[in-house]
Amino acid sequence: MWTRMHCLWRSVRHQTPFHLTRQLATSRVLNARIFMDRENQFAHGILTESLKPYQVLRPSIQEPSPSEGFLQPQQGSSASPEALYSDFLGMVEHCKRLELQISDPRYDAFSRCYCEQLHRLTDEQLLGTLRGLGKLPTPESTKSRNYMELWNTLDIECCRRIERWSSAELLLVSDAWYRLGLVRIGEYVWLALKKLGRKLRKLPPEQLVQAMFLCNLLRRPVFEMFDFELNLARCFDQMTLAELGVMAMGFFKTQTQIRNPELLAKIYERLGNELDSVEDIPLVALLKVLRYSSKLPQVEPLKRLLSALEPQVERVSLLACLHMALLGCELQTCNDSLVESILLRFERESSSARLKDLERICLVMALFNLNSPSGVEQRLALQIPELLRQRLDEITRHPRCFTNCLQFLSMRGVHDVELLGVVLEPRFLQLAYRSGMPGREYFHLDGLARILAGEDQYQGPLLTERQRQQMGRLYTQYLPERDGRFKLNTTDRLLLEIRDATSHLHRHLSFRHVLPHYERCDLVLCYDRRQRRAVPVDAESCPEDYSGVILTRKELLGEERAQDDQLATVVIVIAGWNNVIREKERFTGQMEMKLRQLRQLGHQPVVIYWHEWRELENSADRQDFLKRRLSQVARI
Repeated sequence: MWTRMHCLWRSVRHQTPFHLTRQLATSRVLNARIFMDRENQFAHGILTESLKPYQVLRPSIQEPSPSEGFLQPQQGSSASPEALYSDFLGMVEHCKRLELQISDPRYDAFSRCYCEQLHRLTDEQLLGTLRGLGKLPTPESTKSRNYMELWNTLDIECCRRIERWSSAELLLVSDAWYRLGLVRIGEYVWLALKKLGRKLRKLPPEQLVQAMFLCNLLRRPVFEMFDFELNLARCFDQMTLAELGVMAMGFFKTQTQIRNPELLAKIYERLGNELDSVEDIPLVALLKVLRYSSKLPQVEPLKRLLSALEPQVERVSLLACLHMALLGCELQTCNDSLVESILLRFERESSSARLKDLERICLVMALFNLNSPSGVEQRLALQIPELLRQRLDEITRHPRCFTNCLQFLSMRGVHDVELLGVVLEPRFLQLAYRSGMPGREYFHLDGLARILAGEDQYQGPLLTERQRQQMGRLYTQYLPERDGRFKLNTTDRLLLEIRDATSHLHRHLSFRHVLPHYERCDLVLCYDRRQRRAVPVDAESCPEDYSGVILTRKELLGEERAQDDQLATVVIVIAGWNNVIREKERFTGQMEMKLRQLRQLGHQPVVIYWHEWRELENSADRQDFLKRRLSQVARI
């Protein structure tokens, strides 16, 4: 089994220390402008190219002539602010002309002097200093000598002047800090946004968009984000779709849901009307925030948008296609034709997709459990394991994406035992989770491996019994009872109602986590067909609750009775609304895999849909329903 993948694992093992060292040491080697990326650059371009009065840094026309006074810094303490500023510009030009880093020792004295006298500069000179720092040759690090002293002193001085600056001045200086790539390192932008937050509802549209752009850079809410919603609803018609995309980036990056249903309806309608002209980055941002914010009332506009997106699949980027496919995931609403078109595009271009993109398209295939006319989902699922073998560098950087891929593929019935052995190897587990408990996906993968091992399809490593016990306590939900210990939700109450109704027909019912890697328990009935009555679970062989042990027929019946084919182990499974695809006659991939694994263990699953049960009006109807269902499925 290990002939092909042993080489991969040996490579992972030998490369891991290097990659971990590189990850831990990135702060020393990254360029100073470490927070610039394509998405932020595009959003900033929307502000700079707009004809609206955005407060962005423009080229200065009346800069003073640079001087070379920085070569005699001992005169700096008695020099005027104008002379100091002119000397600073001269130092910037000297760095550029000679291609020298500002950390060069010849600039030490003036940099120290300039920092000491920085408080004397006017607001315009302070802004010009920020602009000048951006013209320097890119420093090796934000912590480079002289460079760090300069920006840190500037940060302190800008913070001192926040209270006397207007909203426009705050945003202009913030833009200068963005161009330096120091928004998240310094304190100024955070404090400036806190002041802007006091009058957020009154900001004009362009200042609202720019403030949200800064929140997007910080990736955390600075104040009550609901004020953004209120002002956005008021200014919605005055903004372009690109500006709405900038707003959407801010909502998503600060993990803020849009709670106003009327505003969501406007976004759905506006995006649907302008799909032919929207660019990729605003489209992706809007799709993200719609997915994050939409609830049941938004199902209908969501379905209309999914239908309208299908003609755009070949026009937009692969990443935009991915977010089109993900749009309906939270509400489990699938447009089969759209998803099939996107999967066909992924099949053609999968070699160019990132590991993270492969993980997410695997999620789409797993969740929606699609069976298309072209069969592309199965071809792509079979193709992805080979692609993963070619992504060693990405896997060592993002090991959890790799493990998630395998979990999602298993929901499609695709399991590569060699790759499964790699992720369950203790060294790889340590790479993925350096400290603490492995994630839920490991509980699923280990459960799959144990089931395959029972069928002699897998002989690789497994999690330890102690790890499974810990996961059993952490990742499985409580067994529902009406004793007041736990707050019961809708599914819990449904389970209790079914148990009570079934108990009038059969004795010895019990709640068990037959497959503990699925968080909810099921109702277990052991039935003797010869005697036509229920029998109790074997108390000696059945482990205690929350132990993390998979319950085979041997655990439920005991070793001797497990071989008797006249003894049935029936597992009554509740199919809640989140276990089925909306308006489709199919389960989610996870529910489908659970039923498949129950059958692999020799159990007989009996599925009861939540809506079927709710339609039954009284106790007699419920018992008749259970009799029919148990007779049809389990021959009881």
